[in-house]
Amino acid sequence: MEEIGAAKANTGMISQLFNRQDVDEPEVAISGTSARRDLKQHHGSRNYSDIKEYFTKNIDFTEFSDTASFGRKFLDDNKLLSMKTQSGAMMNAAYRTQENFAAQMFVNCDQTSFTKDGDVYTWTLSADGVAFVSDSHTSKSGDAPSTSLDNKTILTLDGDNLNSNIITMGQYTDDVGNQGSYFGDTLMVGLDLAKPALELANSDKKPTVANNEYNIYQGMFRVIVWNKIVRQTSKTNSPWFWIDSEAMKENLYFLDRVKPEATENRNWQTMSWEVGVYCRFGAGVYGFNWLIGNIPA
Repeated sequence: MEEIGAAKANTGMISQLFNRQDVDEPEVAISGTSARRDLKQHHGSRNYSDIKEYFTKNIDFTEFSDTASFGRKFLDDNKLLSMKTQSGAMMNAAYRTQENFAAQMFVNCDQTSFTKDGDVYTWTLSADGVAFVSDSHTSKSGDAPSTSLDNKTILTLDGDNLNSNIITMGQYTDDVGNQGSYFGDTLMVGLDLAKPALELANSDKKPTVANNEYNIYQGMFRVIVWNKIVRQTSKTNSPWFWIDSEAMKENLYFLDRVKPEATENRNWQTMSWEVGVYCRFGAGVYGFNWLIGNIPA
């Protein structure tokens, strides 16, 4: 199944990729306990093990707004109908803004922060305090080997490197070193990699190979092509992501504190008509083993 995303209104990629929720609190703290170890044989009395607190991820909310003001001359020139369409246009701008910020979570996934319109956002930090795509993840318990937590590569997209991603994700451990249950089922790319990604998913023969070898990945995963996934300005190659979609929904959050709302006001003192939009939202990542970020140079 392939999905090509250029979302309109309040649907689209955010709902597909993120655990999207409406919240009433001024900020949200996501926390939990470390993973459980294997059970031991029961010898007549209960076996006990310690419960340890895992990292906590705080998500706060940022306000966004825009307002357009039309003067009396514009009002007099029979533009009232045109102005009434501004509310819809501003709502679409608000939804587009949300999608742009959601995309930044992936575009800058290996960065501890990103800058947009002059403001700095640290939304890409996972609960362990590093970028959620990183080779520096740590175990809260200290029992998981660090190499089993790395989820960043510099690989370009091809069949062999996809296989490397599949193996890497399958070898992930949880926080206490248990073999994980992560398995990728989704390949996400931007427009630059749409063709090779769709060929890997759908061709019955290996792409770019002339000896008629079978493509063992045919039908194995879905492809998401999102037009907002672009390479970082310092890179010459495009990123791609291998994703466990079920685990993604448990760890990747987009929270609406105030959904986009439009207002209109005719001010007779200033002889103007104002149309505005306001929203308040935030995004964040808790765990990181649901994704491998391939960020080639």
